[in-house]
Amino acid sequence: MIFSQTRKNTFLYYGLYNFFLLTYLITKSPFWTEVTYSYLTTTRFASFNWYIQIVYNSVLFLFYSEFLDLKLHHPRFHRFIKNYLSIQLVIGTLFWVYCIVTNNNLLYHSFFNFIFLPVSFAVLLYGLYIALSIPKKLGYFIIVGIVLYYGFAMLAYLRSNPNSIAEFPIKYFYIGIILESFVFLLGLGYKIKMVYLEKLEVQQAIIKEQRSLQILRENTQKELKQKLNEQEIELREALYEAEDEKLKSLQLHYENEISKLKLESLRNQMNPHFIFNALNSIKAFLVTNDKVQASHYLGKFSKLIRKILESSRNEVISLEDEIEILDLYVNIENIRLEPQIAFEIINKDSRSHRGIKLPALILQPFIENAIWHGLMLVKMDRRLTIELSHVLKVPCLIITDNGIGRRKAAEYQKNKLVKKSSLGLVFVQERLDYFNQKHQTHYRFEIQDVEESRGTKVVFYFE
Repeated sequence: MIFSQTRKNTFLYYGLYNFFLLTYLITKSPFWTEVTYSYLTTTRFASFNWYIQIVYNSVLFLFYSEFLDLKLHHPRFHRFIKNYLSIQLVIGTLFWVYCIVTNNNLLYHSFFNFIFLPVSFAVLLYGLYIALSIPKKLGYFIIVGIVLYYGFAMLAYLRSNPNSIAEFPIKYFYIGIILESFVFLLGLGYKIKMVYLEKLEVQQAIIKEQRSLQILRENTQKELKQKLNEQEIELREALYEAEDEKLKSLQLHYENEISKLKLESLRNQMNPHFIFNALNSIKAFLVTNDKVQASHYLGKFSKLIRKILESSRNEVISLEDEIEILDLYVNIENIRLEPQIAFEIINKDSRSHRGIKLPALILQPFIENAIWHGLMLVKMDRRLTIELSHVLKVPCLIITDNGIGRRKAAEYQKNKLVKKSSLGLVFVQERLDYFNQKHQTHYRFEIQDVEESRGTKVVFYFE
């Protein structure tokens, strides 16, 4: 029942182990009569007594492997356990069928005593050694549970008389099962607690980072506003004191300064917004405790942050650097998308586009809108391309997606209970206006619907 809710194999294997163990214990019920018990131990199916023990012990080993996260901490031993148990179950099953057909229960009893038990005991001893190296004390639960379980099981086995139900000391095995179940349930509870605490730590760290970025943005905006006020006061004083020609010169100078400060303000508004999206993209991946993949994508994330910080120091960046940032951004967004987006950059080394400068992160809102308002609502075959091309000999950059299109996206947003307004494209237009005014350029963009509203195309002109 817990496995159906969590999809964790730890609970699946422990549930199967208890099921097969119960099947074995039913055949050992003290309520059977001597005649019934004699029938269970003398027919051609009597070897089921040893076969079912192989089955539930094999499943118990799988539970040990999942509980200790051997795939993460000891991948080679994890592969060995999986292969060993698969071979053991296949051989045990085939040999059991053979003994049923030949009515040779004694042969299976010998196989159980002289092959299965020694090999399993050797693997178990090495597994105990491995368990000592497992972090967070998870190995101690397995060690204590194994010692109690196999200790009482061996005591019951050594003192058993398979020919008489009255003399079969199953009570020792019952004691071992109860103690082992108690220890393993404590261990499962402890592991769930550790997973919860790890997720909580990651969430708190992300929340703390977001708060820090929010405070930084607010402080930056306050400083910029104060600078604007100071510049405005100086400009007003100059209006009363300077001559006409000097007044015009000062006015132009301060207008340029104000435009620069506004451009810087807009960039400082967009950078934290972009960082929040990137953090959310890897948030779900971090809490799964897959450290190998997490390290790989954190490397990509650190490179992305470094690129963003470098671009924030400059008023403009090259088109090549902007495309590299977008490539990192889409790769990080793809971590939590299923199916992932097929992302392609066409003619990214086009010589005619070299030397083009543009405001940092000016293209990011278009990529973000394509993913979250178009491609996210497509269930399969998601495609996103960036193409460097020319329209009437004007260098341009074309962003194309095969999402649901602007009309359906607007309908979907209209039907949502919680409506969220995006200011990304408004900021883009304002930044372009200030950039064009400052650098005497005519950069512009237009958004087009493609394939009968099946997708969106954004054409960014560099005139």
